[in-house]
Formats: sequence, structure tokens, C-alpha cells
Amino acid sequence: MVAQAQPADAQARFTEANAAFAAQDFPRALQLYEQCLESGMSGPSVHFNIGVAAYRSGDYARAERAFREVAQTPAMAALAHYNLGLVELKRGHERAAREWFEQATHGEDERLRSLALRRLAELQPESRPRAWSLYGRTGLGYDGNVALRSESIDSPGSGEADEFAELFMAGSYSFLPSWRVDAAAGLLRYSSLDDFDQTALSLGLARGLSLQSWYFEFGANGTQLTLGGDVYERSVTGSAQVTKAFTYQQSLSAQVRAASVDGEDEFSGISGSRTGFALDYTWGWRSWNFGAHASSERNGTQEEFFAQDWTEWGLDARWAYSPLWNFTAGASWRSTRHPASSDEQPAWDERRNALRLEATRTLWKQAQLYVRYEHERNHSPVEENDYSREWLAVSLEMWR
Repeated sequence: MVAQAQPADAQARFTEANAAFAAQDFPRALQLYEQCLESGMSGPSVHFNIGVAAYRSGDYARAERAFREVAQTPAMAALAHYNLGLVELKRGHERAAREWFEQATHGEDERLRSLALRRLAELQPESRPRAWSLYGRTGLGYDGNVALRSESIDSPGSGEADEFAELFMAGSYSFLPSWRVDAAAGLLRYSSLDDFDQTALSLGLARGLSLQSWYFEFGANGTQLTLGGDVYERSVTGSAQVTKAFTYQQSLSAQVRAASVDGEDEFSGISGSRTGFALDYTWGWRSWNFGAHASSERNGTQEEFFAQDWTEWGLDARWAYSPLWNFTAGASWRSTRHPASSDEQPAWDERRNALRLEATRTLWKQAQLYVRYEHERNHSPVEENDYSREWLAVSLEMWR
């Protein structure tokens, strides 16, 4: 049932929204309720109506945000919790739905408690939490300027284009209350440029700790990278991360990391240390999610030729067009400082701008089509480092 509006300047629009809802024109009702909110009409009733209209329209991300807002009002919290359970059921997240329905049973409304208990009875018995989680991605793509790009080396473009195939697998195993083992393997194979074929293997251990709206994680991992079939780098990295969650779908995360790098053969000059810092802020609004990030890294290598210190800033926006389609756009700007490597080559600065476009289409519950496009432009006073790059990949992602 749609809640009644409080007197406000947008009363006429609110009445029109209620009429659209009664006529089961839920997308129109949602649009009008959103306009009421923009016109200054506030309060939990307006957010509740937005949540119901979004739910009926299939926009579950918007419905979740609206009902979470309603849950901030104690008198309507149980009702919001019940509706959040319905949202999670539509998404196929039975465990999350169970948690919301259980919270709804603590309200004072006897009818609402009865509805929540009935929903709990309809759910399958809660199974033991899965200790394993798996993710896989495979696809084909085109690279307009093939080069080696890793955390230790950012080589200039080769000037040659080629098609490639990619395969990436990652898995985690949770044990004890808060420990986790992570493993990953990646494979990149070019059609003609075999010298740029790459593989990556990593294994790590992490421990997480939740404290109300704070989450802390500490971890360490080892990585081995190959180029053209030969190992060129082995490294061990330690990291610490803290995340603070806020209301209105906002969060702030900070991470520090330090790595010991061992370069092999002709890449022995990259041996040394690598330290970095990253800051990420995310927030949601209606069917949109936004993010801003800043990061920096300092490389202390044995040879100045490989040394580089950089700072990067970025923005991205994700639009949930429908329950099946999502679109993302992002841009980043990186400033890199290269120290003098010889008397003939003094220190120099580079500027790189990058644009990223992505689209995902849900295929079934745990799989989606993933399309990515990137354009990169690196401005450098060193001719071989001044390049452009176009990159496109179409992949299938699966997880469980």
C-alpha cells in the first residue's frame, strides 16, 4: 500500500504519482515520486513510496537505497526491513533476505511479524556458509599498441597491434572466524606477438576484522610474473586496508602496501622495494553509483633506468539501466616522474590520460557478459614513451 504524503509544495505532483501507482504504471509513479523528492518533499513516507515503485518497476538497487533510508526512522524500521527482505529475494540472495526478515520480526506490528515469520518459513533451511568462492573470466580482445605493463614496469608501446585471448581464475577459502586464503592465475596470449605473452600467479593470506561500520583487513601475498614464457619478476607484498561505511550508500577506504621485488635476468634492475598508498570514496544515488580514487607509488629499484614514482587520480560512474544491464564510464589521470638514468638522459615527467567504458549483461544468476573499451594517451618528452593505445575485450565472467 502506498503511504500518504505530508503537506508540501509538491502535493499536486504527489497526488499524480499516487494515481499512476494505482493504475499500476510503476515507472511513471517512480519518476513522479523522485520529482517530489527533488522539489523538497522529504520524510520516510516519500522514500517508502519510491522504494515500492522502484521494486514494482524492477529497479532493485533504487528500492534498496530507498528502504534503507526508511529504516532510519524507528517507527517504520520493521516495515523497511521486511521490504528489504523482499528486494533480496528478487535478487536471489536468500541469506540476505533471511537476515532482513529476522530483523522485521522484532517490530511491534503483529501483522508484519506474522508476514516476516511466514517468509522465513518459506525459505530453505539455512545451509552452512560456503567456505569457497570462485571467479573466472575468459575472452578475446584487440590491443592497438602492445606493451608490457605491470606494477613494476610500464614500458613504452611497441607500436604494433594484435589480437589476444585472456583467461583469469581466482579463488578464496575462508577458515576460522576471519582468515582467508586467496589464489589467482592469469594468462594473456597474443595472436602474433609471442614475446609479449604474459602469465601471473599469486597466493596470499588475509585476515579481516569488522567493528560496527568499520572494516579492517591485513594481508600478504606472493606473485610471479612471466613475459614471453620466461619469469621476469617475483615479489612479496604486505598490505593494510581500512574501510568506513556511511549512510546513503557511501564508503571511504584507505590502503597502504609495501613490496619487495626480485627481478630476473635482463629485468634484474627492477629488484628493490615498492611502496604505495590508495584512497577510494564511493557513493550511490538512485540507480547510479559513483567513485573517486587517488593513489601513489614509489619505486626504489637497483637501476635508475627502471625507477618511476607516480600519482594517479580517477573518477567513475556506474548506471544500473535495468536488472540485466549495467554501464560504467571512468577516467583517470596519472603523473609519473622518471629520475635521470644517465648523463645523456636527465629526469623527466610524463602525463597519462585514460578513458574506460564498460557494459555488463547478466546471462544467468552467476554469469554475465562483460565488454570493456579503453583509450590511453601518454604524453612524454621522450619520443618512444609518447604513445596512444586503443584496447577492447569481450569476456564471459562466472562466479560462485
